[in-house]
Amino acid sequence: MKLVKLSLVAALAAGAFSAANAVSLEEAIKDVDVSGMFRYRFESDRKDIGNTIVDGYNNSKENKHRFKSQLNFKAALDDNFKAFVQFQYSTNEAGFGTGNGTNTHDTFNVQQAYLEYTNEAYATSVTFGKMEVGSIWTDDLVGTGAKVVNTSIEGLTFAGYWFDSFNAEDDGDTAIKDGINMAKSSLYGAAVLGDFDPFAFQLWAAYSNNYAFLYAVDASYKFAFNDMANFKIQAQYLGNSVDSDTEKRLNADNANFYAAQLQGQISAFDFQAGIVGYGEKDKNTIVVLEDKGRVIAPGEQIFYSNGSKLTGSMGENFFYFAGLGYTFAETVRVGFDYIGGKTEYAAGAETDKNEYIARVSYAYSPKLTFSGFYSYLTEDFNNNTHDHDDQFIRLEALYKF
Repeated sequence: MKLVKLSLVAALAAGAFSAANAVSLEEAIKDVDVSGMFRYRFESDRKDIGNTIVDGYNNSKENKHRFKSQLNFKAALDDNFKAFVQFQYSTNEAGFGTGNGTNTHDTFNVQQAYLEYTNEAYATSVTFGKMEVGSIWTDDLVGTGAKVVNTSIEGLTFAGYWFDSFNAEDDGDTAIKDGINMAKSSLYGAAVLGDFDPFAFQLWAAYSNNYAFLYAVDASYKFAFNDMANFKIQAQYLGNSVDSDTEKRLNADNANFYAAQLQGQISAFDFQAGIVGYGEKDKNTIVVLEDKGRVIAPGEQIFYSNGSKLTGSMGENFFYFAGLGYTFAETVRVGFDYIGGKTEYAAGAETDKNEYIARVSYAYSPKLTFSGFYSYLTEDFNNNTHDHDDQFIRLEALYKF
């Protein structure tokens, strides 16, 4: 074997030849869509139990600084295939000199990564990899699996999905804490979504391995009296049939969730009002698999409180809610929300709950928004338990591009 040594000039020439055959940066990125967001939140959540102050339902009693940023890249590989990757940075840093202080060591991690195939002739797309589940039972839960979506019939979307694992530990807001080990469960399901303006509906069905068969219906109707008054009526029902082994292991029962609301906008005013009911007095029930899912559940604290958690609680809940807002010059909105009702338990025990929320937001531009709210939750028990008062403050700056 003969070794060939290149002179400096020859090496540069070889490098130039190689570069001449490379794709230019402009050409490489011309089919790449870049988007993302940056969000900063200041939060403080303190709960008073008698004369004791503890952490609230949504965060800690100390000041918290929460940073979250996402960078999305979607590239066209050819006429039918696209690749998507999302990098995410997220921290939750304590104030008052507590905890580990300001975080400067965490980096961006891969939050989503998937390949999408689209066949336009059959109006069908197939996606597989790591992606958001996107079901009525989840908010931003990420799983590894596949989706098939078909839109061949105008106004209808048919979907099938399968997920083999989830980021339950990283998400921190799933039903895993209440007995469903989502890290060891698969999710199989299908959905039909219809949009026939002004009427729309959603039909969902799924099976969570070793837990339950889940189903859901969502229907809405929009109407307007003139260009200044728009209204929407929406109703939801979610249910599940729990496996017999799960019933015994978790002291669980089948869940039934129902909700209805009326939303409207009249000139610069907007409002909402409705009801929500779910749960059992003496059994654990689980309505959604993560956070508040995509169900009608207004407020900031009640649906995370003991006995009322949508990801799993023991207690029969009924709430009613109303909200009113006004927008100045299409940029500044102020509003007030109220949610009230009770959680009932076996043997006559119950808790009256009331949440009052003041909100303000400012749309500085279509991409940059500043907002904040103050939530005050009261829990009054009909036994010897000390009543609870929970105060939750959040200030937020959100930039999307």
